[in-house]
Amino acid sequence: MEPYLTSFRLSRLASVETSQSTTDPATVDALNLLVTNLNKTGGVAVTYRKQDNSESWIFTLSGPYQSVLAVKGVILREAPLQLHRASIKVTRTEILDHPTTSPRLKLEVRKQLDEVAGATGAHISVINPTNSAQEGDTVDTWTRIEAERSCELLVTGKQDAVDIARVLLLVMLDKLNGLHAESFEIDVKLLSVLAGRKRAALQTVQEETATNVYYPSLLNGLSGSADARKIARAQANLVWVTGDFLNVQRARDKLMQLALGKAKSILSRDIAMSPQKLDWMLLERSDDLKQIMTDNGSFIQFPTIGSQTSAVTVYGDQRTSIQRTVRTLMALTVHVYSASYWLLPMNFMPPNLIPAQLIPALELISGTTACEASYKNNCFEFQGYHADIVHAVSLIGEQDIVKPFGHEIHFQIEMSNEHRDFISGKKNGKVNKIMQQSNVVIKFEVFNDFNFIISLQGNDASALQGLGYLHEEIPAEISFHVPEVYHKRIIGVGGKSIQKIMKKYGTFVKFSNQEEYASIGGYHENDDNVLARTPAKNAPNLEHLRAAIMELVAPKDRDFMTERIEVPRRYHRTLLGESSIFIRDIERKSACRVRFPDRELALDYVDIFGPNAQAHIAAAMLLEHVPFEAEMSVPPNPELPRVVNTPNFADFAEGIKRELHVTIVPQLKSGTEQSIFKFHCQRSNADYLSAAKELLESYLLNYNIQIFSTQAHKRADSFADTFSHFHSRVLANPNTG
Repeated sequence: MEPYLTSFRLSRLASVETSQSTTDPATVDALNLLVTNLNKTGGVAVTYRKQDNSESWIFTLSGPYQSVLAVKGVILREAPLQLHRASIKVTRTEILDHPTTSPRLKLEVRKQLDEVAGATGAHISVINPTNSAQEGDTVDTWTRIEAERSCELLVTGKQDAVDIARVLLLVMLDKLNGLHAESFEIDVKLLSVLAGRKRAALQTVQEETATNVYYPSLLNGLSGSADARKIARAQANLVWVTGDFLNVQRARDKLMQLALGKAKSILSRDIAMSPQKLDWMLLERSDDLKQIMTDNGSFIQFPTIGSQTSAVTVYGDQRTSIQRTVRTLMALTVHVYSASYWLLPMNFMPPNLIPAQLIPALELISGTTACEASYKNNCFEFQGYHADIVHAVSLIGEQDIVKPFGHEIHFQIEMSNEHRDFISGKKNGKVNKIMQQSNVVIKFEVFNDFNFIISLQGNDASALQGLGYLHEEIPAEISFHVPEVYHKRIIGVGGKSIQKIMKKYGTFVKFSNQEEYASIGGYHENDDNVLARTPAKNAPNLEHLRAAIMELVAPKDRDFMTERIEVPRRYHRTLLGESSIFIRDIERKSACRVRFPDRELALDYVDIFGPNAQAHIAAAMLLEHVPFEAEMSVPPNPELPRVVNTPNFADFAEGIKRELHVTIVPQLKSGTEQSIFKFHCQRSNADYLSAAKELLESYLLNYNIQIFSTQAHKRADSFADTFSHFHSRVLANPNTG
């Protein structure tokens, strides 16, 4: 029986950086062991090599069809190449002893980090940036000073290990800050459902209880070895809550009550998808899959990577959310094209191709184009993005091994059913024109309830030309939000106004009223109620059309956008819980919505969604309630406690607080450790920090306390130029006593 050959490239995800190279000895040894074990199982020959000048490896498999697919699945799941990374910013004082002089991990922190690493298999390291202040710096850049107060916990490893370790580290940090933590289990299928669309219901629970709720990953246990998947699945239902003791109990009860209610109303829908495309989505678009579930308040149950299973189940509590989840999920598959390159015998004795001839061609294509390339029964098959597929077909046509044969090329494109009429045109006019121009055959084939397959068939040049023409007719879309009160005005009497705009830019526009919007759940984004569509060749006009429509909307209501502002993660709980009344007031006054990121992602920002003119105002209003901290170090001095612990200093600090709204808190150290003065204020008052710092420096200098020099306190000195190369950083007033 003729063997099935396949070659594919496996590399790091483009969006993931790691501190570990694929060429380090540990990675190479693990890869050698995996391939050796696979070759020992018999039936499938596995070879691999590192691609030149890249972090990618080319794998080639040969053997019976089903056995090759099984071995490929093992490689996709277990190859130690696609390491993921997560980082958590923490203040140095939380985890380090003597952070300013001789920083080292606190013993308790080191012990807990080792426990987390051992339990999850992730690698955890601490990155402590060195103080980058140089002589002559004006230390008015308080954002830099705050950054220097922070260090990072860097977690690397397989996706499941990183996700679990990150949650455990966040819980550890909350405990170090005096918060109570509890864990309990809720069926993973209910977690996203009870959280609601954009996690609105979960944010409400966190707001009412002033707690942090950490969810497990919604894609747990899909990759890694059997043991690793077992460990991940054991954590798949585990939810952590941190906060004050009573609030943690309240949050737990609320979540359990929500889960109980959703369990009674849960709905599901099974759909069929291509196993190859499922593997591609899980490996390369996992963030998009998580976002789909978050946006729709739904859960997608995927098969294990490489299992060749095509069944996917979507869970939700409303048909609208399930349908939008499926629709958005199916929209991801249209990015992947398939091509078949058939070799047709030219005579009664065609040459017999052997693996030694085929493998170099397959490896060339998979290494050059990033397509997966395979061969069976006189047919080369490729799968990848549009540009890669075109390149792959062109490359295989140039190989000597195919020149004794005739060729027939088939392309397959998966598209949404709603685009069928758009692509075919009136009375199939667009399709007929492409077939006549390129001498190809185009067929539309049913695939499932949501998507259909466009099949294009032709010879070398005609097939590529036909695919190019077809690609130009594939719809390009954008969606955006326009308040419904403007819809009738924009559409005009009898639709004349919008038809004029559509004709000018060659686009189709659909406005959804409240009822239609509720039935579809939004377009590309949850809040979008206007959809614009045009052929891909006309895609640049989409933005022009959007601008033309927005010209008809009042400035205060146009250009809905998301404004992202920096808010350190450690303030999210108190900001949402204790300052919720102010957040609601901001939302009411600005017609914007404040959205906090998922707590388990440890992100240091908050999103504000609303009109462009209002989002910036809402951001400024929100920053007024965000604490800001900075610190100033001073050299060791035995006299410092005597100066600070006096009524005079208390009066001085009170005056600063009253006049500048900045609180100064001294943290005195003994011995050779530098003492620290902490500055606390609202972020909106950060401009006053420089003045407060200068006043404190002057106060300390008046009492002969040395400080680290800044531009503001460099003394005019006739010898300054003479001795400038000494760069002394310690400055004190001369002793006049």
